[in-house]
Amino acid sequence: MLTLFLLVVTLYPLGIWITTKENPVKFIKKIAKVGIFGFSTNSSAACLPLNTRTCIDELGCSKEITSFVLPTGMTINMNGTTVMHMFAVTFIATSAGIEVTPANMVVMAFLSICAAAGTPAIPIAGTTMIFTVLSGMGWTTEACLIGYALIVAINRPVEMALLPLNVIGDAAVNVIVNAKENELDRTKYNS
Repeated sequence: MLTLFLLVVTLYPLGIWITTKENPVKFIKKIAKVGIFGFSTNSSAACLPLNTRTCIDELGCSKEITSFVLPTGMTINMNGTTVMHMFAVTFIATSAGIEVTPANMVVMAFLSICAAAGTPAIPIAGTTMIFTVLSGMGWTTEACLIGYALIVAINRPVEMALLPLNVIGDAAVNVIVNAKENELDRTKYNS
């Protein structure tokens, strides 16, 4: 959860500042309500209308670009889910006595990214996809399944924490794309 929080307050604001030269604090202040809504609903799909309205009305993004970037991001940009998969699969494997090598982590990262891109934007879907990564790694022993059961049992707060990373990431990419296409209303962004 700490990693997810650090990514939200460092990675996205830094990306906004480097690519648009705009104040990232304004972005975080305006988009925070979308992150909180994502935290409470645990669904990227449920956040889409609020995210769209915030990007257009408060961050100065164009309706045309926003109507493409946000739905696309909602379905395939699951950064928080990917981070959660990596932590969960590493925990499960080490709990089952499997040595996790750097080569394993590279394969896990690839599988996590693929699984996250295919994860539906509904609550608890990311947890189910952990099993896909475990299967891809060949880690389906009884001990691994017990570890997976532990993850499922405590996962609701973790899923709640990763959703803000997903929806705020979608908004950050939307602002960056709008800026690169010279469609960002910088007056509205800075208001």
